[in-house]
Amino acid sequence: MSAEEFNELPPHLQATLAIDQGHYLHHRIKGWCKIDLYWLHDFYVELWFLYDLKSIGLVRALTSNRQLEPYLETIKLKLKTQKKDN
Repeated sequence: MSAEEFNELPPHLQATLAIDQGHYLHHRIKGWCKIDLYWLHDFYVELWFLYDLKSIGLVRALTSNRQLEPYLETIKLKLKTQKKDN
């Protein structure tokens, strides 16, 4: 499954897949949300929990390295880089 295919799924199924099949890596706090980061298949997924820590407000597969920047100061992540043609 690709990140693009994952993003096409209903949010409740995305959350279930991330929690059941993904590997929890880290979390961060932003405003009223706790954001959990998971590794699923070959991409990263964020689960945005609302302030009650029971309701999920957003699930998204991260499709660019830039989306991982908030995590890079606190954990080491393997980022895919594009190969340069000579």
